[in-house]
Amino acid sequence: MADYGLSTLFVVFVLGGVAFVAAWKRPFPVLAALVLLVPFRDLSIRWMNASTDLSPEWVNAISRWWFVLILALALVLAAQWLKDYWRTRELPKLRLLDWLLIAAILVAIIHTLLSPNLRAGFTSMRGYLQPLAVFVLARAFKPTKKQLQALLIVLLLAGTIMLLFELWQVFGWTETMYRQWGYIDQAGRLVAPTISVRGEAYIRPTSTVSGPNELAVDMLLLALGSAFGVLSAKNKWRWGLAPMSGLFVLGTALTFSRSALLGLGAAGLSVIFLIVFQQEKKPQVIRSRSFVWIVALAAIIAVVLFGLLAVTGTLEHLVATTQRLSREYHIQDSIEATRFLLQNPGGVGMGMVEPKGALILMNTEARYHVEGSLFQIAMEMGVWGLALWLAFWGACLARLWRIWPGRADPAIKVVVGTAFSGWIGALVAFVFLPLMQSVSLMVWLWFLLGMAVEANAIEASWEAAGAG
Repeated sequence: MADYGLSTLFVVFVLGGVAFVAAWKRPFPVLAALVLLVPFRDLSIRWMNASTDLSPEWVNAISRWWFVLILALALVLAAQWLKDYWRTRELPKLRLLDWLLIAAILVAIIHTLLSPNLRAGFTSMRGYLQPLAVFVLARAFKPTKKQLQALLIVLLLAGTIMLLFELWQVFGWTETMYRQWGYIDQAGRLVAPTISVRGEAYIRPTSTVSGPNELAVDMLLLALGSAFGVLSAKNKWRWGLAPMSGLFVLGTALTFSRSALLGLGAAGLSVIFLIVFQQEKKPQVIRSRSFVWIVALAAIIAVVLFGLLAVTGTLEHLVATTQRLSREYHIQDSIEATRFLLQNPGGVGMGMVEPKGALILMNTEARYHVEGSLFQIAMEMGVWGLALWLAFWGACLARLWRIWPGRADPAIKVVVGTAFSGWIGALVAFVFLPLMQSVSLMVWLWFLLGMAVEANAIEASWEAAGAG
């Protein structure tokens, strides 16, 4: 235990010190580095476990680099806030979504203090709140126009690497290779589950992240970002982004994550609603032509999606699911959780729900098992806690809906659109999947949401810099 503490402290002081110095002058590049590198965190852990002689204590310490970056950025932000307050004696103005978030966090803290197992409760709360810090940081550290454009391009490249790695696993890996690369849990079982596709065993790919379901939602976000790039970017980019969006949809399909595909459908509908009902004011003829073009584009996307699902075998898997819907585990799991919450609206206590990924929580005797993250929130923070979180997300999405038409810059439009539709798709998936404590996914989601809700301020800072 002592070695574990010393190794972690070493990483905190060395990496944290470097990050703090770098972030003091250029905070957004440090935040961008976090966003770009975090999808490869799980792969690096597997590599260290399988291919190096590092002790588990050092592997765990190094794997915390993502939170060390967050901690360094948070210290820089706190120092800046104190400096501004000392100069102006004014507190930051809070919106409705800020008050809702504060209330949700307070409820989480109260339920943690009341947990039957304080250590498990604190660990579970930390799993929710650590990635949430990225939402605050993304709102505070505003990029220049070139920084945001560069980030989106490099993020697309990172997503392409994830997709290529996934395709390599699908078409080139065997169970032996998964084991050699360290894709096993502490009991020696594959973290990549095996299913039957057209009568043959199929290992669901995980790429560089924790599992196939997280990968599916990552691919969903990348597909949406590419699609909004097609709608917002200039012609020279559209020809490349359109096929990339289709390939990322293929990446989602190859995971065979039914919940993510359901989320993809919900996200697609939100894109259509956003474009049709939130376009800027135009002459009637132009609006009519745009509507026809949008319908045609939606039809093409539907045909391509249907073809991808059919070719990969995912369509057969989905049809089989609908035929036995009432017997599906996730459906029964959700129904039972709903019944329990109706009788026990206070839930079972923070840290008392499984499955969770943290070792402390895995070794804690849970009081309830439910897969969906939204049900887990209700079980841990009570029905009122879930209501506050849903109200917060609703306030954020309502803000994005309102500010979408006024965005002039293509990069900002991509961020706002992807955050809006991506969170809708993710929340649908969270009904059935326990993904809200998946580090890389939640860092992406919170970063997008934080940037998007500050879209007005970001564009205003660009105008001020240009005027100056």
